[in-house]
Amino acid sequence: MDDRSGTAADTVIRRCTALIPQDGALPLRDCDIVVRGGLIAGIVAPGDGEAATVIEGKNRLAAPGLVNAHTHSPLNVLRGTADGMDHVGFMWTNQADTAGSGEEEIAIGATLGALDMLRSGITAAIDHYPEQNCTAEAVGPLARAYAGIGMRAAIALRAFDMEYDDIDPARIEGVDLSVADDLGDNPLEPLGVDEIVAVCEAAADAWHGHGGLVSIMPGPSNPIRCSDEMLVRCHEIAAARDLGIHTHLLETRIQRTLAQERYGRTMVAQLDALGILDRRWSMAHTVWVDEDDIGLLADRKSVVVHNPHSNAKIGAGVAPVARMLAAGVPVALGTDGASTNDTLSIHEAMSLALLLPRVSGVPRSDWPGAPAAFDMATRGGAAAFASGPRLGAIEVGAAADLVLYDLDAPGLAPLNDPLQQLVFAERGRGVRAVMVAGETVYEDGRFASVDADAAIRAAREMRKSQKARNRALYRFAEALEAAQEGAAGR
Repeated sequence: MDDRSGTAADTVIRRCTALIPQDGALPLRDCDIVVRGGLIAGIVAPGDGEAATVIEGKNRLAAPGLVNAHTHSPLNVLRGTADGMDHVGFMWTNQADTAGSGEEEIAIGATLGALDMLRSGITAAIDHYPEQNCTAEAVGPLARAYAGIGMRAAIALRAFDMEYDDIDPARIEGVDLSVADDLGDNPLEPLGVDEIVAVCEAAADAWHGHGGLVSIMPGPSNPIRCSDEMLVRCHEIAAARDLGIHTHLLETRIQRTLAQERYGRTMVAQLDALGILDRRWSMAHTVWVDEDDIGLLADRKSVVVHNPHSNAKIGAGVAPVARMLAAGVPVALGTDGASTNDTLSIHEAMSLALLLPRVSGVPRSDWPGAPAAFDMATRGGAAAFASGPRLGAIEVGAAADLVLYDLDAPGLAPLNDPLQQLVFAERGRGVRAVMVAGETVYEDGRFASVDADAAIRAAREMRKSQKARNRALYRFAEALEAAQEGAAGR
């Protein structure tokens, strides 16, 4: 673990207490962490590290940066807008809130979310973007925003070439479909496969690697909304360029039913039959799976991204995470969008990921514990990125994406069991400094390159224009909600 390079280091975090992987565990170690070229170059005895820049680590717990492996930046301005909605109502309200966003709105949404995530210890995120089919010109504002604030991000280019049958209003009893007559252009209009491929390739050429922080992924919206041809070609792009692929998968019961009707087998089995189910895929939600699906996901090392808050908030269900972990499925954690969660905290996701199995019939002997939750939030998230620098651990050669927690913070004082306290007690209030790729981007309440107050003011103004822009879509979404509420009351 010593610094094995003779060249000068950029930074040393001196005399910290760090969570260092050893034999499958994360014991505490008092040490100096030496950083060079955006990577951890050495872990040495306290006081032995030398560098041009010294960060005082005394009374600080050093941990790997957390990974939010599924979120949606357009929803970062939408907290407090979706309580009580099911998936259908939320998805159409989502269109009203986000359709027609310009470059400034794109940047504001990403910046607001990055501020929130960084200050709570999240150093990397997969942004499934946007809420409609992605266009080539929409990627630049997002990539520049993440690189500008200094956050690591994978932009998964949302795409679909088939209808959103899983949220088809015609399936809802009592809906007057005439309310759609004045919608104008359908924000969920499918694109052709060739056009989708062209967008993915152009975005990867232009923005993959931007600022050393941004990566690009194909992002099929959901396999049930995509043709086999599109899914195969997205996988070909990812394999040729060494990229990940990100998607929603089996979030709702109706998606499982549609797959069975269309293919005569599960959606997981269909992906495997196409020969594309592998470790490049990260799959958000994955609630409605059976034991054979879980076995396939484990065998192919495809990453499940568990979103416990949003699954619960919109009533989608409880993902069988305990069974997945026991079977060897790689599992990461996501917050989903801020409107279906109202928080972008992976600390909270870690806690809820452990609590839900305990109240949903999982035997106590099979309950996952704090080490499993922390692994999902770090190494699991790293697996979801699929390529790029090594994330999720404090070890030589890994990315210097690090978080320093105050050991006097209420959730960590006194320090009895660091993993239990990071999972169940800490909520980000103890974060004192955050480093991404060796650069300190947040320290003692201040961001290095962004005026947080200005970003918040811009977000407030942005919401005013959003509400005024898509009035017909809002009326349509409200009609759907009313119809569903009426049906539920009968």
